[in-house]
Amino acid sequence: MPPVENGGPPIRNTRHPLGVRITAAVLGLAGLILGPIGYLNAVAADASSAAEWYTLGVGAAVGLPLLAAAITTVAGDRTAARWSLALLLWPIAYITAIHLLAAV
Repeated sequence: MPPVENGGPPIRNTRHPLGVRITAAVLGLAGLILGPIGYLNAVAADASSAAEWYTLGVGAAVGLPLLAAAITTVAGDRTAARWSLALLLWPIAYITAIHLLAAV
């Protein structure tokens, strides 16, 4: 089938939405797990290695959902992209919980 010209018929979607959602779910789950682990290690670390742990924790908690959102946006799955972007609220929740529990 030739490429679509302006106003031409749409090309059949050959993407695999289930595979895109599974990829987004794996990345999101990794961000949900690795973010708090990195942050907890940063809080418990000494001054020489805390910065590395903060970087890894924030990178996992923010970078992986953004990567999932980018993949799902390119694939045209708006619902999965919204859920991936909603995961960006997770660092606020676990950082607050860790500091509240540490204060007790």
